[in-house]
Amino acid sequence: MVVPIPLLLLEDNLADACLLIEMLEEADDSWQIVHAKRLSNALEHLRHTQFDIALLDFSLPDSKGLNTLTQVRAIAPDLPIVVLTGLDDQQLALQAVATGAQDYLVKGKFLSEFLIRVIHYAIERGRILRQLQTEVLERQRSEQTLRLIVEGTAAVIGEAFFRSLVRSLAQALNVRYALISGCMNSPLTRVCTFAFWQGNEFGKNFEYNLYGTPCEQVFDRQSCQYYPQHVQLLFPKDSELAKLQAESYAGIPLFGSGGQILGHLAVLDDKLLEHEPRDTAILEIFASRAAAEIERQQAEESSRISQEKFSKAFRSSPNAITISTLKDGRYIEVNEACLQMLGFSHEEMIGHSVLELGTWAHPEEREALKTQLQQHERVANREIQFCKKSGETLLGLFSAEIIHLEDEPCLLAVTTDITLLKQASQALERLAEIGELASMIVHEIRNPLTTLLMGLNAFKRLDMPERFQEYLTLSLEEGERTQRLLNQILLYAKPQTLQQSELELTGFVAEMLSSLQSMPAASERFLEYITASSPMIVLADPDKLKQVLINLVTNAFEAVEAGDKVSIAIQASSMNQVSIQVQNGGVPIPTDVLPKLTKPFVTTKSNGNGLGLAIVQRIVEAHGGDLRIDSLTTGTTVTVQLPIHVKSINVTKNNAFFL
Repeated sequence: MVVPIPLLLLEDNLADACLLIEMLEEADDSWQIVHAKRLSNALEHLRHTQFDIALLDFSLPDSKGLNTLTQVRAIAPDLPIVVLTGLDDQQLALQAVATGAQDYLVKGKFLSEFLIRVIHYAIERGRILRQLQTEVLERQRSEQTLRLIVEGTAAVIGEAFFRSLVRSLAQALNVRYALISGCMNSPLTRVCTFAFWQGNEFGKNFEYNLYGTPCEQVFDRQSCQYYPQHVQLLFPKDSELAKLQAESYAGIPLFGSGGQILGHLAVLDDKLLEHEPRDTAILEIFASRAAAEIERQQAEESSRISQEKFSKAFRSSPNAITISTLKDGRYIEVNEACLQMLGFSHEEMIGHSVLELGTWAHPEEREALKTQLQQHERVANREIQFCKKSGETLLGLFSAEIIHLEDEPCLLAVTTDITLLKQASQALERLAEIGELASMIVHEIRNPLTTLLMGLNAFKRLDMPERFQEYLTLSLEEGERTQRLLNQILLYAKPQTLQQSELELTGFVAEMLSSLQSMPAASERFLEYITASSPMIVLADPDKLKQVLINLVTNAFEAVEAGDKVSIAIQASSMNQVSIQVQNGGVPIPTDVLPKLTKPFVTTKSNGNGLGLAIVQRIVEAHGGDLRIDSLTTGTTVTVQLPIHVKSINVTKNNAFFL
């Protein structure tokens, strides 16, 4: 059975009291909370009830500031007290701790987990302090020890805190040296000091390796370690002990709230170190304060880094990012992308609402989204129409979630301008419809055209005057040309479906050489084939790849004069790609035409239809490859790059032969 922790909450603000109670109830602990709104009521409770901890507000109807703490301490001098105030005053914090408070928290600047940890630390410190008070009453050093404990555990934050801590610790234990360290790596082998007291002054901070040191034992055993004498003999590999003339050592690990080791606290002396329970208790008090400060610094640094990352992302994002109040849409902050998207200046937007600026084309949509956000806290990828300062509308892809700034619900929103993307999508849909229509028209034309060609071929067998025979031949030629064009259009429009298999590329091209050389375009021209000595295996559709090679080689033959040569070269262009290069020494292609050659119906030939290279590019891309055309004064090279399916042997030798 869990025993409730009796806690006195002295707070006149009901909202703050409720918030604190909610924070406490979030913990796994069980609490017996007594809430008092006035000091007089609290003092009455203290006279009749024993509490483990008190949370004390400095601003009460019948008492203000340190007077409240003094009166509570007068009745319950041993009660651990954590001061809660809205005043971020460091001097007041030190005065409160000096007067008897265990800790000091600023309202609104801590979370539930930190509050619970501070309470447990305060209770534990209170318990240890009571134990120490009992012991120091039996010893003449009591007042000095308690004063040094307070100084060491109630110092300012940061480096000053650690310096005050080690100096006070050395004085409290009457030792020459004291240091506090933090872990540097994982697995842990090195630490660095945050503060080092060396007898009568602070030493420079330093890093050191744990191996062979008494500090290593503190981390390995995760407990307080005492070596009251002969520490140099016990750890002969630690040369620093000799430099410090150390005879004794005591160290304690610093644990975080999650049980992880943050560092350690250690003292050394040049004389025998007495090992008494009170000394261990002092080390534990200082260690708990040091661990809390390290965690506070880590949380502060983590928060700083997080804020810095958000700030950089906010400023540099290409998407519009805004922070506005959820209630009325008043802009708190906007980034540069938002200003560019909407056309406003920063001054024109900040402090003004969406209704005042008219940034939402349909303000009722924001109200509907606000309702959804209140229910689900976020929305994603909603298409919303916005208005620019000029009055022009744009379409944005809108995502948002609720955040809280100073307890006010706000909207963090990211908007991407998809106006052009939407227009392009609609244009593509229209083109697709046109393509389907064109395909239907081609089919409707090709069928009767086939019938007409059959009829014309039948007429050709008739005995007709020469003039009519010429007309008939011309009609057949034009009809067949039209039929070829229609076939090419259908081939281009048809999706590229592949029947792929493993293909050894060098042998595949070699087998095609005879048929390529026998093409009409190859008449009186030479074909050179240059291939690597090692095999190049690709995953390809043989028929489609033949179509690519026939088209490229035909174009190359047509670009050169009789007696000239065209070359095909295969080589590994990288570790995972192979290239097929078809090169001719013909007239270079104009630079303004070159980028358009793979577009449909673009050609440099008087009798071409401009679909050959467009089809080639689609086939190559379907294979996961790339098509590149380079044209210089020395000629034109078309390169097809394909992924290698099986790792090939590096090229070591080139073979070349002519047909």
